[in-house]
Amino acid sequence: MNVEVTRLPESRVTLKIELTPAEVEKSLDRTYKRLVQRVSIPGFRKGKAPRPVLERAVGEDVFLHEATDDALEWGYEQAVDQENLVPLERAEVSAADGHDHLHPGEPFRYEITVSVRPQVELPDYHAIHVDVPTVTVEGTEVQVILHDLQERQAMLEPVQRPAQIGDVVTMNLNARVGGEEVIKQENADVELTAEADRGIDEILPGLSQQLVGTTPADIRELSIPLPEDYANPEWAGKTAFVTALTKEVKRKVLPELNDELAQSVSRYETLDDLKSALERNVELEKRNQANEQLVREAIEALVSRTFVDIPPVLVEEELDRMMNDLSQAFSGQGQSFEMYLQSVDKTVNDMREEMREGAIENVKTSLVLAALADAESIEISNDQISAELEAMVQGLRLSNQERKRLHANRELRSSIRTRLRRQAAIRRLVAVVSGEDLSEPAVDATEAEPAEQEHVEDSAAVEIGS
Repeated sequence: MNVEVTRLPESRVTLKIELTPAEVEKSLDRTYKRLVQRVSIPGFRKGKAPRPVLERAVGEDVFLHEATDDALEWGYEQAVDQENLVPLERAEVSAADGHDHLHPGEPFRYEITVSVRPQVELPDYHAIHVDVPTVTVEGTEVQVILHDLQERQAMLEPVQRPAQIGDVVTMNLNARVGGEEVIKQENADVELTAEADRGIDEILPGLSQQLVGTTPADIRELSIPLPEDYANPEWAGKTAFVTALTKEVKRKVLPELNDELAQSVSRYETLDDLKSALERNVELEKRNQANEQLVREAIEALVSRTFVDIPPVLVEEELDRMMNDLSQAFSGQGQSFEMYLQSVDKTVNDMREEMREGAIENVKTSLVLAALADAESIEISNDQISAELEAMVQGLRLSNQERKRLHANRELRSSIRTRLRRQAAIRRLVAVVSGEDLSEPAVDATEAEPAEQEHVEDSAAVEIGS
């Protein structure tokens, strides 16, 4: 068999394949052996009819058509293996020399065009350097956390004065948007805050400031314009008409910062021990954030220095995944993705086009990291996959049969292998470009106000392929 490869833009290739007469004969023989077991021919036991008899029984055109399909498939498989290609879609086949099917005793020539996994030529990534972000903890950061702990433990004391920022006002609250009643609360405790993203001000922006000075029995009729980028698209750009009846004004009385407070909010006996634990916790959280930043910068440094001719088919597949994730996110919040699109006057195609640049970047990142894993000879063992699978199902009540079925799921194991291989490639990249070892995850230093931890190596785009 002779194969001539022509590379086209967007990682497509044309394979000019020529099968020898001997290979054509093998396709004819394979076709005969396959058909003779399926076709009943009078006078012969199944599987025993000679080839000429079988050809006459099914018709020469049918027989040659079946043999041609066999030759096309066999030659294609041999060609992609020989040239180390990974097809990404269904191939386009065209006949050569005007022959639409093979002929016994003659060579058979045809062409196949298909998108393949692109070649990725990595730069000298050992020459790339990324600085490790520095981590420092300021004393004021711990003080902010301590103040928040005081706020949580604060007592409310009624006062006989107009309300001010920081007070909690008990009131009956009613709000209408577009003629529809959207809030109706009686005896609601509303904290007046100076922060726009907290409490009632997150729902009705600026309400706290408009309630400053209110006193018991005071009724205020307020109009609050909602921004165009409001979280609820059905309210965005509209005006909320609010009626607020004040019943009581209370001030917050914060507890003292002392050992007693430390004992009430944590497992520590003294305030000094709590402060030390919180400082370690802030440092841990900052280190995790710094690691995430380091991963992003390392990946960006490598990807930006690498050229990849990205196949459109991979971009479309990534867009499908991103759109599906977006739709599921809306469903998880009890909202309709279709309704959202209507509210912002966009179509599915509009959203796909807006997300296309991100999809291209995701695909490129995945391909580059896969190439890095190849260059570093990173392999994931079956034991590693099994251990990860066990960690994933830990805490779930699964029968032995269900557990065995999960462990035997090839698609699931392949997905886990891909993810672990990607994570290992990222850790190796970070070690090379920065000298930082991310192989050991950080451990929370305290149970008081634990920092949120993430696997920073998962923060990049989803892998495609292995």
